[in-house]
Amino acid sequence: MTRGGVDLTPEQPKLAKLLALLLIRAGETVPGEKLVAELWEQGPPRCAFASLRVYVSQLRKVLNGPRGASPIATTSPGYILDVSSATTDVKDFESLYIRGRERYGAADFLQASELLRRALSLWRGPVLEGIQRPLNIESFLAVQEEKRLNCTELSIDSALALGRHHEVIEDLKGLLVQHPLREPFYRQLMVALYRAGRQGDALGTYRNARRVIREELGVEPGPTLRLAQEAILRADPVRLEAAGVVPAIH
Repeated sequence: MTRGGVDLTPEQPKLAKLLALLLIRAGETVPGEKLVAELWEQGPPRCAFASLRVYVSQLRKVLNGPRGASPIATTSPGYILDVSSATTDVKDFESLYIRGRERYGAADFLQASELLRRALSLWRGPVLEGIQRPLNIESFLAVQEEKRLNCTELSIDSALALGRHHEVIEDLKGLLVQHPLREPFYRQLMVALYRAGRQGDALGTYRNARRVIREELGVEPGPTLRLAQEAILRADPVRLEAAGVVPAIH
């Protein structure tokens, strides 16, 4: 969370965790009982609610805006964080991602690529790194990670539509090391290699995908990936479009 380019994340672990718990439900009232349960996962002390009030007071001092206005309000039965005057990476990422997705849907691939690239640049490392994460935060992170991967896929599809297949090959190889069961990355790598004149490597990518998926899951690759393999085998652009591949702009 930043204001005016200044990082407002507190260094004290409990305060950082409290801020994270309020941020993932920004604009909503978070009950005090829930905050206590998640701040002290191993069992709250007797003075937990008094300690919570102290932490909220300390966090207010960290986050106080111009004229001492605090973004944390006390509301029954807990607290609410107003981030309308601050900037969060999550909020900025989602705005850019939605706009990029809209431009992609409108076939404005150049603008989509720029917006999605800017969205992904906000991911400078693991979300809430160094903060002890209860289940509520883990669920939030899982959702954000899936959005990041979807944004990455769309960004690569935009690059492929712009004819930038040479630029994404190495990135896709790295992504598949991290996400070996994510079929869209295999499809994209196959298309990039095929368009780079490496049909054999593209088909080899499919064979590798099939081996990994069968070994890990005991199933065959999905119909989209199989259709992409058939299209490349037959050098059939119509089948490639049926597999969700947008023709490259020349």
